[in-house]
Amino acid sequence: MSDIIHLLPDSVANQIAAGEVIQRPASVIKELVENAIDADAQNIHVLVTDAGKTSIQVIDDGKGMSETDARLSFERHATSKIRQAADLFALRTMGFRGEALASIAAVAQVELKTRPESEELGTKLVIAGSQVESQEAVSCSKGSNFSVKNLFFNVPARRKFLKANSTELSNILPNLNGSLWCIRRLPFRFIVMIRSYLIFRYHNYVNVSLLFSVRSSISSY
Repeated sequence: MSDIIHLLPDSVANQIAAGEVIQRPASVIKELVENAIDADAQNIHVLVTDAGKTSIQVIDDGKGMSETDARLSFERHATSKIRQAADLFALRTMGFRGEALASIAAVAQVELKTRPESEELGTKLVIAGSQVESQEAVSCSKGSNFSVKNLFFNVPARRKFLKANSTELSNILPNLNGSLWCIRRLPFRFIVMIRSYLIFRYHNYVNVSLLFSVRSSISSY
């Protein structure tokens, strides 16, 4: 009998793992916003286009990352939150597994610009489908700026099952609510681009519930 068990390529394994962490645009936003909170951000901006299917951008003014950390952050199980098993019993962060960025990069086109306060130049990293396309020094603000485009571009069957924009947006809001309950005191901006010429802005999240009434007034949406 011939051998039938084999190791999956990293690209396939990453897509499988991504399916457990990233189900829809709301999952991406939840993970990136929680990372921003853990990075002690004082301001967080979230921008979505086409309910996150086309583009998601999360900008924070947190600690930022060094060049090495920026590259390592996209590896599976790479994290700054824990170092040993005992740390699991004293968690003070919203995440710790180190799977989020690797999962997002496995099924989307990601650009990261990040800079710690101690550095004059930051790092720009471009990754698509788990493949690093470029890495270079760049002038940027302190903190991290994640741009996530074309979610599930390399998993057509998964992208096909994303719902209508109204449904995906309705999933984003509860996820933000769950992530942000502990930082309502922080300046926060949520921007929704329904069409290229139609943009709604919500500040400090307290007004985000208006999205539902605004959306319902757009008959063609």
